[in-house]
Amino acid sequence: MHLLVFVLACSCLALSQGASHDWGYPDLDNNQNEPFPKWGGLCDEGKKQSPINLHTKGALKGLFDPLKFENYDEKQSRLHMVNNGHSIQLSGFKHDLTLRGGGLMSEFVVEQIHMHWWSEHTINDIRYPLEVHIVHRNKIYPNMSMAADFKDGITVLAVLYHVSNTPNQAIASIINSLDDIKSYDQMNKPVQVKDSLAVDDLIPNVSTYFNYAGSLTTPTCAEAVTWIVLTDTHPVTLDQVNEFKGIEYEKNKQLHNNYRELQSENNRAVVLVSQRAGAAQLCSLGALLTLLLAITVQL
Repeated sequence: MHLLVFVLACSCLALSQGASHDWGYPDLDNNQNEPFPKWGGLCDEGKKQSPINLHTKGALKGLFDPLKFENYDEKQSRLHMVNNGHSIQLSGFKHDLTLRGGGLMSEFVVEQIHMHWWSEHTINDIRYPLEVHIVHRNKIYPNMSMAADFKDGITVLAVLYHVSNTPNQAIASIINSLDDIKSYDQMNKPVQVKDSLAVDDLIPNVSTYFNYAGSLTTPTCAEAVTWIVLTDTHPVTLDQVNEFKGIEYEKNKQLHNNYRELQSENNRAVVLVSQRAGAAQLCSLGALLTLLLAITVQL
């Protein structure tokens, strides 16, 4: 019964985003000059699109209340994973995983986790080999479709991964089930992840992060997202990243990369939030910047 509900949810998500052949990514591994395609609608016309390049020097500096996580440390032994033709997506959490605090005005619950190889956001013009998106829905809205209609509907916690010679164990737990969904014949057919995984294992230190108002990075590109992009990164090997590049989106066609090109910042407020020692001098800006973010979200 739970698997049936998950399949229906995946079908609804596919309908909301369009079929896999309706939009996609250039194969930059085989042709570095291939242009990024236009996806139409808000994706091309919006003014608060994501991802963007994040600069530590150009960002406003702020001190927010700590982010508070609930159930992220819980071992998930029955997660579902699916190849949706655009990424690998995880869902089916045992209990609600909730996020609050920081600059957030509401409590948010994790809906799904997916990955981009290479990273979508860049920090100080550096693109990382992997970016994990932990997608949250504002609990005041009953589903993602409704949440995407409101500026405060969605929060995405983004984790960037740097190159290392040491394999990442959490990523390895996901890769261990990739063979079950890699082929085009298995696309949109969810499987149960073999290894248990705590979402905490995917997240490094959260005391410093970029905060800005943006959009989904896939169609419909709804401008309903509060982004939390962590500055601390996790290690991953290139061999591990290459495992994701073996995912098929069409028969015998592999998804070598699935990141969206950088979008214009358009004078949005980007706040570099710090809770580390030495940030006390930023206290006077905290309330002002929280208000600024709230106003930005409502515009």
